Amino acid sequence: MGVDLNISICIPTWEQYGFGRKFLRELLTSIKKQTFTNYNVIISDHSESDGIEEILSEFDMDFIYVKNETKRGNGPANTNNALKYANGEIIKVMFQDDLFVNNDALQLIHDTYINNDCGWLVSGCNHTTDGKTFSREMVPSWNDKILEGVNTISSPSVLSFKNNNILYFDEKLVMLMDCEYYHQLFLQYGKPFVLPNILISNRTHKHQISSTYSGNLNDEIKYVKDKYDNR
Repeated sequence: MGVDLNISICIPTWEQYGFGRKFLRELLTSIKKQTFTNYNVIISDHSESDGIEEILSEFDMDFIYVKNETKRGNGPANTNNALKYANGEIIKVMFQDDLFVNNDALQLIHDTYINNDCGWLVSGCNHTTDGKTFSREMVPSWNDKILEGVNTISSPSVLSFKNNNILYFDEKLVMLMDCEYYHQLFLQYGKPFVLPNILISNRTHKHQISSTYSGNLNDEIKYVKDKYDNR
């Protein structure tokens, strides 16, 4: 199969209402179980405290830790900051409250890039509330209304892409940050390669963005429509 490609796992972190350390510890534990080991972990930390950084000593991993003191509270900006430090040939996005549920996840992602001509990949996922029980499996699919918020792909935690002419999340968006990014990738690479295997779990909880969002989704839809109509 040739030389392994290195994977950079990019994780934007913050206190997350006191749950950030717990969620990140569970995510890192799931990474530590991966059979594929040619990876590093990029953490861009929006926390005001040192709590996130302190737990990294519990894990024997190749970390790049960056304390991000700019645009605190802006999730897309913190994600972008993590992407800027990624040095692997493949970038895997993971949000800190999600986790891997297949120990071969990184191996399957790696092998898909080796064996297929794809610029970006999305994998199957399920959902959890406690990190232990799982339900609602989902296999991503592309649709032409992605910019309208019809998200048939799921969260960015299902996403990986080649570290080539890297794209960045639109920092003016909240609810549509993922859909707009998928559209960017579509314009650059075409439709995603869909890996149907259930590799990650999206955590649902009362502090997730969809539960705390106070903006107007229609304003975001209009913004992205105007953004691309004017190109």
